Amino acid sequence: MNFEQLKQFMVHVHWGYLATTDGQTVGVRPMGGLAWKDNELLCATFRDSDKVAQLKKVPHAEYCFCDSTGKHIRIAGPCTVSTDSDEKLWLHNERPILKKYFPDPASPEYVIIKMTPNNIRVMGTDDMEYKQIQIENR
Repeated sequence: MNFEQLKQFMVHVHWGYLATTDGQTVGVRPMGGLAWKDNELLCATFRDSDKVAQLKKVPHAEYCFCDSTGKHIRIAGPCTVSTDSDEKLWLHNERPILKKYFPDPASPEYVIIKMTPNNIRVMGTDDMEYKQIQIENR
């Protein structure tokens, strides 16, 4: 699987699971408002969410996207929380479903988790071994 196929897989399964920790408590939750911008994975969330609080303490996370056969990708890396207006508007336009949760992209409640992946792996159902995926244009 190459990077473009990985992006199509994410679109196909739609929901990924985001794992974060504060060093003591781990949280895993489904996330759907994601999009790739350049080599970063952007995801919409609420400013006062547990995941944002955890990322402020431990700024690293992992997403997992899995289909019904068990084929899955894991995307891990450092994260920041962005309130940048241009990024918020870009993601809001890229993922129209966000209008349901954030009618106004300028809302201070709406923030973006920005991940710069440093470990992307895929596992198919045939060999049960992870294969590394490289982000193109790095």
